[in-house]
Amino acid sequence: MSAVRDAASGPETDAPARTDADAVAHASRRLGVALDPASARADDSGWDFRVTHVRAADGTWWILRQPRRPEAAGQLAFEGAVLAAVRDRMPVPVPHWRLHTPDLVAYPRLPGEAAGTEDPGTLVYRWSTDPLAHPGHYLEPLARALVAVHTTPLDSPGALADRARTDPGTVRTLIADRLARAHDELPLPAAGLRRWQAWLDDDRGWPARLTLVHGDVHPGHTLVVRPASGPPALSGLLDWANADVGDPAADFVDMLYAGGSAVLDRLLDAYRAAGGEVGDGMRAHILARASFLWVHVALRGLDTGRPAWVETALRRMAP
Repeated sequence: MSAVRDAASGPETDAPARTDADAVAHASRRLGVALDPASARADDSGWDFRVTHVRAADGTWWILRQPRRPEAAGQLAFEGAVLAAVRDRMPVPVPHWRLHTPDLVAYPRLPGEAAGTEDPGTLVYRWSTDPLAHPGHYLEPLARALVAVHTTPLDSPGALADRARTDPGTVRTLIADRLARAHDELPLPAAGLRRWQAWLDDDRGWPARLTLVHGDVHPGHTLVVRPASGPPALSGLLDWANADVGDPAADFVDMLYAGGSAVLDRLLDAYRAAGGEVGDGMRAHILARASFLWVHVALRGLDTGRPAWVETALRRMAP
């Protein structure tokens, strides 16, 4: 599910953004590329960024991303460092930024279409392709991409190394803090409280070490191409705005939510086969994280003034 993170956050407000025309003109000047403002199409579905699709004179489509809030803008420097670190390791393309300022990022659009979309009201995913129909073309390359991310070295000087100093216990503490806040501000179900507290107290599923994580792996951030003959195939992994150094299990939660246990199990099998570490308690840990996802959504709804998200989350938490 888009943009749910472990880190605690306070109230958020949308920051002023350039208009589409202003963003296109600014990017065109900075890039030295003739972008056609008449072709600009806005995509406001993202939680953290306003996105504009715009075509250049040579026919290439570009993506312009503008942060909605100062918190999102502050994450851009780390996101750029992550993309630079993983680009040559990935089995599929990732965005290659050609312009990066505090309020605007621009890069050529990757080929393909989203493997699924999230309904902004119900927060339910609708797949454009069956993830289980041809796992060798979608889930297996996605698993290899996750292994590449999770094994990215973090010891080079810079933003990644600075973030890598986070203690593994910090992730657990942040989640415990969010549970405490949710308990204070929301009518959480008693059974859920007991289950989440037991999960937090159980050492078996929590990682002994943290890795680089994408942080937001769901169908809408995976692209597929549809060749004239043959099945749809994974063609890119988008939106690294929530990348962090954290618990690798977090990168499986949204795919479980979107596709169910069959997708999770096939993805975990492919991840293990690609060299990923799957401990005895990892699957149960992912399931617990998925259950806790609705606490994140409810708090995000409170913080962003979206009561419908709070209501949806509370319904999903109900026993």
